[in-house]
Amino acid sequence: MISSRQLEYFQAVARELHFTRAAEALRIAQPALSQQIRKLERQLGLDLFERNNHKVALTPAGVALLAHTERILSDLVAVEEEMLGWAGGVRGHIRLGVARGLTARLAVVFAAFSATYPAVEIELQEQNTVEMLAGLHAGRLDVVTLAAPPPPGDRSLVSYSLGAEPLVLVAGENTALGRRWRIKVGDLDGVDLIKYPPGSAVGEIIAGALAAAGAEPRVRFETRDYTTARALANVGLAAAIMPRSVAESPGPAVRVVELTPEPVWTPALAWSANRRPAPALETLIDFMVGHPSLALDGDISQV
Repeated sequence: MISSRQLEYFQAVARELHFTRAAEALRIAQPALSQQIRKLERQLGLDLFERNNHKVALTPAGVALLAHTERILSDLVAVEEEMLGWAGGVRGHIRLGVARGLTARLAVVFAAFSATYPAVEIELQEQNTVEMLAGLHAGRLDVVTLAAPPPPGDRSLVSYSLGAEPLVLVAGENTALGRRWRIKVGDLDGVDLIKYPPGSAVGEIIAGALAAAGAEPRVRFETRDYTTARALANVGLAAAIMPRSVAESPGPAVRVVELTPEPVWTPALAWSANRRPAPALETLIDFMVGHPSLALDGDISQV
């Protein structure tokens, strides 16, 4: 019978694709880890990893086992935390994926939550929408704040809308764009613009708005960080589009320019519909849904 310890060892190697780094992460000797993986392969009667010229890759069987492993280990953690919750008080460890545009608001919410529930640990992971959805489905994340609602046909997730907010253009104060208060999206054709990488829901909203307006900006830079985008815009290297609250938050000075028609982002809180939330997670979800600092327009509703 496969043990949870064996699955933890397998998961570490599968994530690192390197036995030495996996051993360091697990804090065990590399030969001992290799021995445990070979023992697991003998038990299953197949190879889980391809080992060629010091390179490690998952076999098709390894890929399948990793998907099961992520869910099994996540469920074990959830069971333990639920039992701790029943044993007395709200406690546990929650892995939360964060959409970058909500970080400032989330900091306020988590400060209040931690003061009320000090025995609950929250692990924040800044990721894009594609990464967070994959993390939810694989059990690597417990709850996420997405930059856009999950696909309508995805019944594996429960989500709550966190409102809506316009996207705006930011540009250097001494640039031609920075001297304007409003600009048509179509007028961004040929403009030097900063792009967000694939997997960004905000990036997809921007791409859709530009395509609808027939605008093809020149992509000068690509970044997944709004602060970097603002810094580049600040010195006039390129303009960027981002949520208004991010553009108006403390940071490198930029001119905020309204867009017409106005692109809008609609972030959402989401978690798995296939696993009952542990007491700590359920408490955090209720706290976030009811906290006014998180709603972009003061209205949080189920979607």
